[in-house]
Amino acid sequence: MDHTDVTKQKTKSQAVSRGIFIFLVVLSLGGVAIMDYSVTYGLWYWLAMSVVSGGVSIGLAWRGAAEAGETAGGHLKKQVFHWLALIGALMLVFFLQSAEELTPTTSGLMALLMLALATTLAGVHFRPRLAVLGGIQAATFVAAVLTEEFFWVLLILILVVVVVDIVWRSKQKVQN
Repeated sequence: MDHTDVTKQKTKSQAVSRGIFIFLVVLSLGGVAIMDYSVTYGLWYWLAMSVVSGGVSIGLAWRGAAEAGETAGGHLKKQVFHWLALIGALMLVFFLQSAEELTPTTSGLMALLMLALATTLAGVHFRPRLAVLGGIQAATFVAAVLTEEFFWVLLILILVVVVVDIVWRSKQKVQN
């Protein structure tokens, strides 16, 4: 494989990673709205988000280990337990909600906060880019708590993510 093929493969890999990152941001932003719509759908949504986020994190660790010529076993085991702990904590939040100790909206917000913390910690311990996603999730949590017009804040956050991605891509193209 020559240098051009390696560069193309790396660029394609970065584009896929960026696309997955944006997809996770959009999914995270929609969770609170779903929780307001339906408690049952909200529970499954947050559990699915935990599995998807964990899967992405584990996939990134696996790919990173392969690129470095290392085995990923130890990293993968830590990550599996990390994300399983989040799923267990989410189940406890929804147990409190089913016992009518928390409202559906509060349960959704707690789920988002817990996902933000788990994603940020995955970024600290495993892949730094995940810490950025966790920060966006935490900002979404704050926006949802502080505003009644969450949809408009949500729309603005999505637009900011898209604009940042476009600017980042254009800078990457100029550098290459």
